[in-house]
Amino acid sequence: MHPGHTDSADGPREGRLQLRDGRSLAYAEWGDPDGRPVLGCHGSPSSRFERHVDDAAAYRRWGVRLVVPDRPGFGRSDPQPGRRVTDWPGDVAQLLDSLGIDRFAALSLSGGAAYALACAHAMPDRVTAVGILGGAPPPDVPWPWPAWLPTSVRAAAHRTSPTTTALLRPVFAPLTVRPQLLPRYLQLRLNPADRRVLGRPAVRRVMARTFTEGMRQGATALAEDRALLFRPWGFPVGEVRQHVDVWHGTQDWQVPVALGRVLAAMLPDCTAHWFPGEGHFLVFDHARDVYGALAA
Repeated sequence: MHPGHTDSADGPREGRLQLRDGRSLAYAEWGDPDGRPVLGCHGSPSSRFERHVDDAAAYRRWGVRLVVPDRPGFGRSDPQPGRRVTDWPGDVAQLLDSLGIDRFAALSLSGGAAYALACAHAMPDRVTAVGILGGAPPPDVPWPWPAWLPTSVRAAAHRTSPTTTALLRPVFAPLTVRPQLLPRYLQLRLNPADRRVLGRPAVRRVMARTFTEGMRQGATALAEDRALLFRPWGFPVGEVRQHVDVWHGTQDWQVPVALGRVLAAMLPDCTAHWFPGEGHFLVFDHARDVYGALAA
């Protein structure tokens, strides 16, 4: 079933799908309904309202149909207790089947990288290309833990997910109180390039909306999502055969560029784009090139 409404010709067109196991999956679409399909794998926290342009009309001009589902527990998608990264492609397949989409590109921002790559690995005949914006590699290769992560969480990261989720929940709980302030908070603690991007009112509106919606159900989904990213993802990234474009700013303070370099090195068919002096949200200045690469 796909009840939904159209806010404007450029989106979001919202819908909800009942999955085979009974869960509800919410999603939004942007751009040209007959355009080239791109699956958006949103960041963490984020939601189906995540997009990569100030002006949603750009998607229609570029002939892109961007489909962004809420991951379990985010936005209006039902939680999936005990889920794994490798469960996500099954949800995506059901959604895109219901929308009549066979082949598609996958694009991720930040914490969505694991999910875009999981889809590529699980659906080699359907995923045509992958784009990774500010993504990190899986934790079963050596990489530096972020300094903000408590030692107790680092120690628990390879244990069962509920343990890590319980430890992470209080770390992220304050964000659920006033999530609309998150763009302003980020602006204060990010590098100058990101502060400049988030200083644009249109970008700040996009980010405030997607963060607020993403945290609608509280901090549990975010804690669970982060816990999953800090454990082995459940598939070998080196077996992803599609062409992957990695886009990363050298001054990304959220996901340091060293992590992007590790991820790019793990991928057999990868073009890496390093942007000197730019940060985590560089896509708002380079979206045309990013979407063009997915269509190449």
